[in-house]
Amino acid sequence: MFWDILQYIGLFASFLYLWLEFHQRPVMWIVSATCSAIYASIYCHAQIYGDMSFSLFNICMCAYGFWKWMQRKNLNNPSSNLSNLNDQPAKKKEIVYRHFRWGEFGVVMVVTVAIWFAIYLILRYLTNSPVPALDAFTTTLNIVGTWVLAQKIIEVWGYWFLVNLVSIYLYMKRGLHFTTILLYTFYLCASVYGWWKWKHYGRLESKAAA
Repeated sequence: MFWDILQYIGLFASFLYLWLEFHQRPVMWIVSATCSAIYASIYCHAQIYGDMSFSLFNICMCAYGFWKWMQRKNLNNPSSNLSNLNDQPAKKKEIVYRHFRWGEFGVVMVVTVAIWFAIYLILRYLTNSPVPALDAFTTTLNIVGTWVLAQKIIEVWGYWFLVNLVSIYLYMKRGLHFTTILLYTFYLCASVYGWWKWKHYGRLESKAAA
């Protein structure tokens, strides 16, 4: 009963996080940290140790993401201060994104493979994880995807689509509560919507500001 209730709470918090992510609200990082704390305990109970470790790691990444977004906001709005905060409401809510650079994408792919292999070895030989390869895969994409999101790179939605698709299979295999399966099915659809929203309602960041 406790774990079922906890997953209902996680479901609600995750929906709130998604809405905030769609609109690029910095408070999303605080909600994300809360979700991570909830699901870290759930994954530990289900012996999904890779995702559990990422959830704990993500709490630290949320602090980085929040700092990065606030720093980028200040660079894009150097003249903003408390006196003109109410004079620029539209600009404050603007969605700004950029694309991967080719060299950057290559480095990210190499790092992704390296992280996956390292996590797989840890799960395979140092834990009793029944699904080390899949667990390492979703954990790796979550780690790298969080960094990509912090840079406001629009291709992050492709990362989320893939990780959500694999996670649905993984969590069904491990017998998690239907609310968690439902959440990741919603995440899968939301990753498509998130890309569409950023693409059609956002502004491509200039190279000078990137």
